Amino acid sequence: MNQSIIFADNEYYNAQLQQVEFQAQCQGHLIRCIISWETLKKLSEQFSMPIKANEKLALMLFDGARFDIEDLAEELINQQAFSEYGEILITA
Repeated sequence: MNQSIIFADNEYYNAQLQQVEFQAQCQGHLIRCIISWETLKKLSEQFSMPIKANEKLALMLFDGARFDIEDLAEELINQQAFSEYGEILITA
C-alpha cells in the first residue's frame, strides 16, 4: 500500500446522484472519490434483483467493501485517471 495516499473515514451518501463520496489525501491534496450505487452493488455481489438505493444500505455496502474500493481508488490515483473535474470515479 502506498503510504502517500490516505483515505479519510468521512464517506457520505449523495441521495440525489445515488453515489457514495469520500476523500483521499495524496501529497497534501484532497481528492474527491466517487463510487456509484450500481458499482457498489456489483462489488458486493449480494443483490441479484433490483433494489432501491438508500443511505443506510449504500454506506453498509461501502463499509463492507472499503478495502477493495480504496485499492481501486488508489490505483486510479496512481494512474492519474482523474475526471475533467479532478475527481476519481470508480466503476466496475
